[in-house]
Amino acid sequence: MKLINPIKNSTGIGLIEVLITTVVVAVGLLAIASLQGDLMNSSGLNKTHAEAKALCDTKVEELRDTIIKAGASGYDAIASSAANESITGTNEIFSRGWVVANLPNPASAVLADQTGPVRKRISATCSWASGQVVVQSILAFEDIGASGLDAIGQNSGIDMNDPSTNANSSEEIKPEIIDLPPGQTDGSIYSQDGKTYLVTASGTKGVRVYSCGTLTPFEHDLFTRRVNRDGVVGDEAIELFEKSTVDTSYCIPKIRFNGGVIIPIRGIVHSAATDGNNGPLLDVNLFTFNATESGTYCIFDPIVGAKSAPYVCYVGGNCKFGPAGTAVSGNVPVTECPNPTFSAAKVGPGGWRGKVGLLGVAANDKNVCFAEELTGEPATLDTARNYYTRNNGLNEGINKPYSCHDFLIINGQNNNKRKISEECTDQAAAIGGFSLASKNIQRDITGNNVFDPVINTGYCQGNPDTSQLIIGTIENANSANASTAPEVTVSGGNCTATTTSYTCWLTTAEASVTVSGSYDGRTASCSFDPAIASGCTLSFPLSDNPTYTITGLINGTSANSVSVSLDLSGIPCTNMANGDGTYSYSCTVTATDPTTVTLAAKSSVIGTTVTPTTQTVTLSGASGTTITVPDPFSAEGGATYTVSGSINIGSLVDNLTTVTVAVDTNMGACTLTGSHSADTADSYSCTVPGGSNHLTIAISPPCSSGEDTMRYEISDGTTIMDGGSLLIDLGNVGGPVSKDITITKSQTSC
Repeated sequence: MKLINPIKNSTGIGLIEVLITTVVVAVGLLAIASLQGDLMNSSGLNKTHAEAKALCDTKVEELRDTIIKAGASGYDAIASSAANESITGTNEIFSRGWVVANLPNPASAVLADQTGPVRKRISATCSWASGQVVVQSILAFEDIGASGLDAIGQNSGIDMNDPSTNANSSEEIKPEIIDLPPGQTDGSIYSQDGKTYLVTASGTKGVRVYSCGTLTPFEHDLFTRRVNRDGVVGDEAIELFEKSTVDTSYCIPKIRFNGGVIIPIRGIVHSAATDGNNGPLLDVNLFTFNATESGTYCIFDPIVGAKSAPYVCYVGGNCKFGPAGTAVSGNVPVTECPNPTFSAAKVGPGGWRGKVGLLGVAANDKNVCFAEELTGEPATLDTARNYYTRNNGLNEGINKPYSCHDFLIINGQNNNKRKISEECTDQAAAIGGFSLASKNIQRDITGNNVFDPVINTGYCQGNPDTSQLIIGTIENANSANASTAPEVTVSGGNCTATTTSYTCWLTTAEASVTVSGSYDGRTASCSFDPAIASGCTLSFPLSDNPTYTITGLINGTSANSVSVSLDLSGIPCTNMANGDGTYSYSCTVTATDPTTVTLAAKSSVIGTTVTPTTQTVTLSGASGTTITVPDPFSAEGGATYTVSGSINIGSLVDNLTTVTVAVDTNMGACTLTGSHSADTADSYSCTVPGGSNHLTIAISPPCSSGEDTMRYEISDGTTIMDGGSLLIDLGNVGGPVSKDITITKSQTSC
């Protein structure tokens, strides 16, 4: 038997293991002790920081709670601390002081009767031995009574934090609604606390209304009043009222313009489109009335069956930099700045900027035409114009009224830009007598955004001395060996250009304007009619491809009405009379692959047949070759008749900016001559084919100006219409038709 030695196999803990364990435990305990100290220090610092901030916040709120303006304890007397306060806190002794800075007042600072600033900046500092906290805030005084009224929906306080998408230039006025005792009659008037309320259909609620007789008549049955909204002396805000539909002797506030002036944007909506029942698209509501989203308040009320009707959209400007209105204080028209000038501090430079356009058009598979569609294929398809001021590279509010910014609606072309351009051109020519403004309306300034009261009438017809903005596109001006933009010239105008577009201010009475350009040793030209278009496309020949000139002949009884263009590209060819009743056309084209082009011919005279309507031309030979098309375009006109007469304008009609004459779409074209001035007679003439037709006379504005605003009355001796347009049934036209029109001031208020 083998014996095992128990002593030899026994195990235990050696001294070295004990020492290692002791070291590890000691290091851990030291780390915990250090962490605990750091936590205690951090907790104390955070507590000190929070206590200091609370002390600063308390002082700012104490100053903010001032409820009177004057006196030793009032808002005007709030000033910096004379010496720092010593405050014993939980962990530290704090030193608290504050600095008050009177901020400069916008515009109204020049008023002699102003006492005290509108705004004060408070900087409160709370410091201790090892740190400090600074709290800043802006204080603005508002009367406690006004605040209370605003809190219950009276809208008499100052909206210091109103949300705005239009630089705070305008805001909808929230209706003041109260609960009524039982037994009230729908539509009756209820008085309470010196206020007047209109009883709603439920009989349990009342909506605050105002006597229209205490307000200032404006236009379109609207009323206004100026009110003080910023606590500074002077009525800088304008409130716009509508007549109640229940009781027209009372008015309801709708929108407030904070910048001191209302800016109108006017024009006429023409429709060459129809709905599913072949009725005019104008029968639908096309403009927004939601001022919260758009900042605009629009009036658009076409009569049933009309194909042209005026519109106006009101936006808010900013009178911070004037100029003062022409009338004395208290009687300044709302379309002018107050006298002296001032505006609410919260309104951005220039006031409103944004878009004015048509709703529901694209949803109904329709398109809207602008100047861009009349010059070729547009870059984008839009239903609204974009308005803004460009000031040293920044966008600001427009601060300027515009007129004759018309729209043209056409039946949809499946978003085919070439077809849309062709349809817009055809329908604009068929309606006649108006010019379409561009999609972007830019006002360029440098320095202060001063309100400009002069109405921009650059797109108004009937005044050949009016300068209008011409915008066109440029093609093939981006070659690598040219470092400058093209040079563009037009007779009677000044032009600037980039490699893709040109802009000209043009003054002309000519029916055709030619734009010329030079670039990299190459030249290009194009022509357009300023009455129906706003520019054309300058297409420079490509230096790497051959260039050809295509010429041909147009003959027939209606040769003078035919225009020839390079199809697909839409570039117009130049027409020249030969003196024998025929016309020659000439086109410049650069050959690409394939080396064929198609010429398209159209007539502006309704009923005219052009044969052939298109011709294909093969491009061959050396660059610079002239190719003569052997087959002429022949234009024979069908039977047409003249609808004509005078438009007699009464002596009290003194503010018309636009008069438009039109017949049914695709049923003729009209021309109008005259100045639209009071106590004068314009004349019009329309060429129409035989058959059923209508005549539309549209005017803008539809109401007189001044305090006594009345609707204008349009009449042909049989039919009378108050307002913006008159639709006359011409019946079955089979010969000359004479219709004399009168425009007079009616007895119906706007």
